[in-house]
Amino acid sequence: MSTRRPTASPDLLAAVIESTPDRVRRRLDRTPDLAESWDWRPGESAWMVETGGETVTLPHGRVTAVEQVTCTCLLSPRCFHVLACLTRLEVVDDEAGPAGDAEPIAAEPSEPEGREEPTPGQRRAASEVARSVTPLLRVGVANGGVVLQSGLLRAVHGCRAEGLHRLAALGLRVVAGIGEVRSRAPSADPEALAEDIADLLETCAQVLRDGPVAGHWIGTARRQQLPVTPRRLLGLFAEPIVTRSGYAGAAVYFLGGDGRFYTASDVRPGEAQHAREVYLGGVEIGPLIQPARQLARGAYLGTDLTASSDGRLGRGKGAQIVEQGPSSWRTEAIEERFRRPLSAQWEAVLAESSRPIDLRAAGWDLVFLEGKVLGAAGPVLFLQPAEVGRTIGLVIENESEGLFFRENLRMLAHAPGLRLKVIGRVNPVEPRTVAPLAIANADDSEAEDAPRLDLPGSWGDRVCLGFDEIQRPHLRNARESALVLNVPLAPPEDPLAPLRRRWIATMLSGVSSPRLASSNRLAIETSALHRGGYTTGASLLDALSREPAAAGPTGSDAFLAAAIYLRACALERARVELSLEG
Repeated sequence: MSTRRPTASPDLLAAVIESTPDRVRRRLDRTPDLAESWDWRPGESAWMVETGGETVTLPHGRVTAVEQVTCTCLLSPRCFHVLACLTRLEVVDDEAGPAGDAEPIAAEPSEPEGREEPTPGQRRAASEVARSVTPLLRVGVANGGVVLQSGLLRAVHGCRAEGLHRLAALGLRVVAGIGEVRSRAPSADPEALAEDIADLLETCAQVLRDGPVAGHWIGTARRQQLPVTPRRLLGLFAEPIVTRSGYAGAAVYFLGGDGRFYTASDVRPGEAQHAREVYLGGVEIGPLIQPARQLARGAYLGTDLTASSDGRLGRGKGAQIVEQGPSSWRTEAIEERFRRPLSAQWEAVLAESSRPIDLRAAGWDLVFLEGKVLGAAGPVLFLQPAEVGRTIGLVIENESEGLFFRENLRMLAHAPGLRLKVIGRVNPVEPRTVAPLAIANADDSEAEDAPRLDLPGSWGDRVCLGFDEIQRPHLRNARESALVLNVPLAPPEDPLAPLRRRWIATMLSGVSSPRLASSNRLAIETSALHRGGYTTGASLLDALSREPAAAGPTGSDAFLAAAIYLRACALERARVELSLEG
């Protein structure tokens, strides 16, 4: 018996929406999250949803046909109860196989990406996606009812049928984000949804341009596994994966003998508890199956290995891999990473962030740093790096319940002066902060009374911060209470904040919504951008605040232009900040 809710195919959901009477759709638009308050109960053969008067029956697994769904009311299946339940399911398209299932091909991951000429059918499908997004932005996501969503779902199915895998995946992500925002779900993230819609529009624009396009704009149905020759794999750390969309697991990062990062993971539908089960259970690499906890601390020798272009190791049984004992962060190959200047590591992250996300290598946003714990301000732990004058704020990577990121940073604040090695993830546009993923003692030369990690033998020489809970006995010479610093936590002022707010408001409320800022405020914000030298930003702010003319750029054009401009400016400001401090 599955305890995970069924999923729905996009074409089925679109068909049900379009066949349901207008009055039913209007009722759902008024209460899009009503079905969440109903009683959902998994049974041996089906899911039963008690609505408070009627009962909807759903199959386990994936719903692909309306005949699989029944309701006890007389209007079934074109009733409010069926439509409300189906729109609360995750929309997935399972035509593509699981990641990593494709057969290996004779090519190296570093091979230049090819270009493809989109077919007429692909261009028609991309055009249909763009047309479905335009009315959505005109009225706003908050007002985008099920009819507009069905148009996007139809377009997504067309993309999958024509082999536009990137657009299909993005479209499903946008549909999920719209549902979260409209139902005011705790996981709703309007800014992330705005980024996804902009990514969708940019992908459409690339496919619709004349001539061949880079292959990643088309995408692939299955992640290709390519032969790789890292030979030696040194375990670095294990990271919990807990997503907003209901998936959980663990990913283990390795440093290969070829200097690349590789990952092995097991991620499935589930909650944070599943991440811990994978950490203590098994992750598969070729014929080898070991707990993520062990892989993260082991050294391995492998031949005939395969990996995707982003470094995910394959599970092909033809690979040979043997364990060579524990790995250590004091191994020369790993020590060399810590010796690299932090400014150079950040420059590498910035350079990689300018590439499409599909082409970024595993570990592209990781930095290796060494420093001394200063104390905490709120949830941020401050670290003084050994090589630079400014402090680094260590922030929580994942707030999901059941993970130990927050508690571990709180405990480390009891040990000011503790010298640490840190492997963390950096946001390219926020170079003052790092999200630590694993830590270890910096060296063995500290005085006897200096703070130090005193870790269990099973942890090796490192703490995987999401999984391993630091307790008081693990901190030698720690204080009784945390050292709280008087440090301002507010991020530096963003000169483009008015444009970013208007960009998100446009997505939520629609182009030229009367709920947007007044004309006086618009004039003040536009003038401020002009004075700051952001002339293009001022023009985009004005464009997002006006009804598009009958002839000329559409509201979608202005929305996409603003997204690209904000992204480019954020990266450039980070680059300038680093150069000034370097």
